Parts: sequence; C-alpha cells; structure tokens
Amino acid sequence: MSEVWLSESNFNGSSSVIILGDVPLEILDLLSKEYPLGILWICSEKNNLELPPNTTLIKSSSDSERLIEVFSDFILLNYKCVPSVKASKAILNDSSHDYAKILELISSQINSALRARKTRTENGYIRQNQVFINLAGYLSKRLPDDCNSIGDGALGVVVGAGPSLDKTLPLLKSGFHRPVIVAADSCLYALKNVGIDPDFVVSIDPEKSFESCSISGYTPGIAILSSQSHPSWAKQWGNNCCFISGRVVTEDWLAEKGISKTKLLAVSNAGLTALAFADFLNTAAILTVGMDLAGGNRGEQRYAENTNRSHVQTFSSLYHKIPGNYQDTVLTPFLSDWEETSNYCQKISGSKMLINLNDRGAKLAGTTLIHPDQVDELKTALMENLSPFNPENINLLSSTKSLKGQGLNQLLCSLAKQCDDCWHDFEKLDMKNKFSMVNSLRARLANKDFASLMGDYAFATIPVITSKKQPSEEELKNMCLELQCLIWKLEDAILETEPNEEFLIRFFTEKFT
Repeated sequence: MSEVWLSESNFNGSSSVIILGDVPLEILDLLSKEYPLGILWICSEKNNLELPPNTTLIKSSSDSERLIEVFSDFILLNYKCVPSVKASKAILNDSSHDYAKILELISSQINSALRARKTRTENGYIRQNQVFINLAGYLSKRLPDDCNSIGDGALGVVVGAGPSLDKTLPLLKSGFHRPVIVAADSCLYALKNVGIDPDFVVSIDPEKSFESCSISGYTPGIAILSSQSHPSWAKQWGNNCCFISGRVVTEDWLAEKGISKTKLLAVSNAGLTALAFADFLNTAAILTVGMDLAGGNRGEQRYAENTNRSHVQTFSSLYHKIPGNYQDTVLTPFLSDWEETSNYCQKISGSKMLINLNDRGAKLAGTTLIHPDQVDELKTALMENLSPFNPENINLLSSTKSLKGQGLNQLLCSLAKQCDDCWHDFEKLDMKNKFSMVNSLRARLANKDFASLMGDYAFATIPVITSKKQPSEEELKNMCLELQCLIWKLEDAILETEPNEEFLIRFFTEKFT
C-alpha cells in the first residue's frame, strides 16, 4: 500500500491509525484489520461511504478546536501506544483544505500525549494518590456553570510567569480601572512583591506545590484547582477554592456515574487555563502579561526573576522556531503549549479584544501586541471603554456544585464496592509469588470500570504487566503495595465527604456487593 501514502509515521505496537486525506474504501477495509482498535479518517466533504465499523470520520473543514478535541479522545484509546499516522497522496490535489496545518495539529497532539504518558508512567501512582486526596473537595466544590457573569464589562488580566513579567508586572499597579486578575500559580511570589493581590489563582500541575510558588500564608483570592492539583493548594486555601474538571480518567468515571464535569475544563497548563477562565468570566477584554511561550536567552529561561523560580531552567534536546513578537522567529521548548494558546487566542478574538503587553516572546494569533513603552496610551483607551470590576461578583461562586443526599450516598456505595472487591482479591494474593501478583493485577485492571477509577495508576501499570518483558518481583510488589495504598486513600476520601450515619454504619460493618 506504500503507493497510496505521501508520508507514514508507524509506531511499533500501535493498534489505531489516523488517516489524512481521501483513500479508497478497500484501503480502509484493509487498515481496519491491521488497526483493530480504530481508524480516525480526516477527509474531504465529498466522502459519503459505508465505513468499516471501527472507523470515525471527521471532515477536514472542521475548525481547529474540534479537530484537537477529536484527536485527544482518539489518542486515549490505547494506553500503550499512540496511533500511527498516514497522509494520503490525495491531499496534494486538494487545495481547498489546509492539510499541512491539520498534520501539524496531529503532530502536536501526539507529542503532548507522549509527554503526558511519560509523566504518567513515571508518576502514575503519585498523581492518582493526589486525585483521591482531592476527591472530597472535587465532589463538594466544583465550579458552578452559572457564575460566568462575574467579569461582565470589566478588563480581565491574565498573569503568566514568563521572563517579560519582570518589566510588565509593575505597570499594572495604577492607571487601569479595577480589573479582575487571574494569575497562574507560578506568579504568586512576584505579585506579592509588587503589592498586587489576584482575584483568582490557577494551579492544575500535579507536581507544583504551593510552597514552591508562594510565601507562607499568602493565599489571595480564590484558588481554581483540578482534581490532580498538588494537595498543598487546597490545604492552604481551605474553603476558598473551586475545582474544575479536566481530562482525568477518574473524572470520566465519575461523569459516567452522574457527577457531571464543569463547564470550564482545565487544559494543558496553568497559564492557558487562566486565560480560559478569564474568558469564561465574560470579561469585555483580556490583557495578558508574562505570557511569553518562548524561553528567554537561548530558550532555557522559563520564569521571570521576580517569581523566585528563575532557577528552574528548561533543558530540552529540541527547540522549535516559532513566530516572534519583535523578531521573525524565537526559540521555544514549549511548542504544543504555544500552539494551544495561540489557537485559543485566535478563537476568542472574534468576540473580545485580546491585548498582549510584552516586549519579547512568541506571537499569539488574534492578539493586539502592545509594547510596555506604550502602556499609558493603552490605559487611556481601556479606561474609556471598560467598566471597573465589582469584587462582590465573586460571591456568585458561593453556590459551588456539590453532591449531597441520595446522589452522594449512591456514589459512595459504588466507590465502597470497588474497594471491597479489591480487598477481596488481595485476600487471595501471595506477595511471595510473582505469578500470583501479576495475575492479580491483570485481573483487577482488566475490569474497565475499576481501571477507569484508578486512572493514572492504571495508565502506568497496565503497559508494564501486559508487556512481553515481565516486570521483576520487586516491581510487582511495589505495584501491589501502591494499589493497596490507593484503596486506603480512596476509603479515606469516602469518609471525608461526610456521608450520612446510615452509610457510615454500613461502611464499617458490612461489605458492599
């Protein structure tokens, strides 16, 4: 079939494939046998064929956001390997669609998936442990869908932690109508030093603790967290935090049980999520500072000096040339982050003004670039056209989405059953027998419902226990002990939701079947 393809990227072990461009139906039939998990076919408008049962079709005219959504879901089909990618020679004769851009999006999503999978493989247990630590908070303090009028008519200021923040942050001190300030977590130290208290602080990174970003006791505004956020953030903010959903497998399990995801979702990084949150609040315009998306110096400088995180350097084997604000190109190790941010800016620029206050960094589509030397003219223009933010609007967050009553009881019963089933399996487990351990893990994680609940732990463990290269006895012991610890943590989370007395009696006295 090589004569059909303009290019191919075949990953060893891949059981799914993305096809770009028109191909004959017989080719799809052959590929459906080679890639039994699924085919994602991106093709022209004219195709109206009877497709193989495992084929998903999406039109090449779809917008970038829709394409990214479909790619992301498709990539998740296989825990072990990302999909192969095949570009048909037919795209050379189809000038009506930008297949080069689509291929770029596919490449970016696969790179992000590979990066995420590496992290999950290395930190799957830690991440899942954090999900269960945050579970009670996630169930009781999710962002309400109807709070998106908080920023009506006001300026939203999104604060990133890029090197340009050293110059731009002090410029926010005066001359603007009271804006609603949404800060990425890494900016807290810098904001404290210049005397600016943000209204919202976004932290979604599982590895980034409160202590690495802020001064002890400095917890301004409302913390916007995900179920994977480092637990130190919820601990510090207490009741002054709100959870948003993301692409967390455990959240998908909860959604299947009726615990709907929030309208606003956490995305790949805190800066982009902060931008999405400022947009969600229905601000009239958005001003970004410190959103460089390009490393300073030769690409390795990640944070501004005033963040107290400038010692955290980025060392990458691959730096990409991307369009710059004041240079034709700049270097970045954050290609997928820049692409996602630029695409999002382009999407929302049709409904509101986006201003990038910056003296360096990467170009963001749809934004108006303003140099810090022009900030006085910017202040005048914004004062004439925008209203001040009313901090009392934040009270709209007081009615967070929470699970109570019979719904909570039903969910907790389902969670308790999963715990009991797991303990039942462990009763038969021989920790001195390698065969017993691997079979026990395989049997448990073969249950899709349980594997989904175990999220990143399952994501990291399944490829290991199903590999031809068998894990060592020590590795198996660690995986079994980790699973036991996760079940204990899940049981703790069940109790932290403050269930009713009837459930508590049942929880401590009987098994859930």
